[in-house]
Amino acid sequence: MDSLRLQIQWGFGVTLVPNRFLDDYMLKANGEFVKIYLYLLRSAPDGVLPSLSLLADQLNCTERDILRAIRYWEKEGLLALDFDDRQKISGIAFTSPDALPAKEPPFKEPLQKEPLLEDSVPKEPFPKAPAQAETAASVPPEEALSADRIRQLKEDEEIVQLLYIAEQYLARPLTVTDTNKILYFYEKLSFSAELIEYLIENCVSKNHRSIRYIEKVALSWAEQGIDSVAAAKETANQYNKTYFTVLRALGIQNRNPVKGETEIIDRWVHQWGFSMELILEACRRTVLQTGAASLPYADKILADWHAAQVGCLADLNALDARHRAKTAAKKDAAAQSAPQKPNRFNDYPHRDYDYNQIKKSMFQQ
Repeated sequence: MDSLRLQIQWGFGVTLVPNRFLDDYMLKANGEFVKIYLYLLRSAPDGVLPSLSLLADQLNCTERDILRAIRYWEKEGLLALDFDDRQKISGIAFTSPDALPAKEPPFKEPLQKEPLLEDSVPKEPFPKAPAQAETAASVPPEEALSADRIRQLKEDEEIVQLLYIAEQYLARPLTVTDTNKILYFYEKLSFSAELIEYLIENCVSKNHRSIRYIEKVALSWAEQGIDSVAAAKETANQYNKTYFTVLRALGIQNRNPVKGETEIIDRWVHQWGFSMELILEACRRTVLQTGAASLPYADKILADWHAAQVGCLADLNALDARHRAKTAAKKDAAAQSAPQKPNRFNDYPHRDYDYNQIKKSMFQQ
């Protein structure tokens, strides 16, 4: 790509970053996008920007990352783009943030609250399951996009590139349903193109190419408030930590969990809502009772606990106490109903002797 013209509406000599940019735009933006914006801003006084390939080398990123950042800031209203006859970007003009409508600064309220550390601690050990009602309300219902909006999105260079990447990952041409689902993620779930690309890549890496499966994961992420690749990776790392913790508790080491094992553990955590404390207790009992690393046996234990509505160790202790009392009662009842067996030392014919008569006969002799 040829060099780009840069224009700016404020003074030179220093790189001026408006406070409105810092307050209203920077905090919610991807860090890579902010870096690219600031570098463009720094280069504006020169009036010419190097080619995207050279710029990518300087910023240690890809041309695609730079184009995404430029498209993002254009969507935010901070950049205005010019295009040549080939519909390639030929010029970039900065728009003063002060000329744009005021925005509520993101995270403004939490920054004023005390204490910060308490607010940052997760309230639950794992993200909430998608089935929970309070999170499901935050996901907008799927509705068909208008034909005009679909056409506009398909003309967006970022979307065109995203659909192309999706085809490469899925290893097939996209159907109308595939395309509409991806546009729904972008438009209604407010997923960035970068996050959608990671979503598809993550699902394909697990050998899931069905758009229905990808949609299920996307809705789960939306319900959990995952809005960036970093947050998605953090959640994935948390899940992976869960898998390896369970396998180690069963004595399984030096290998990755297989699909069937992850499905069982996911059911424990997300469908049944067990804490890691209870899961590890089930694994401990499995090893003690079977002497083997039996995930199905642990699954049977947790299934019984789920049916008994065990939600914490206190519930489990109460369940154990009831089980011991029931077992003891059965033993007592069995002991009382069983017939009494004769003592084996008395199990022979007894003789009746008249010891007085024997003594008299002895003295008479």
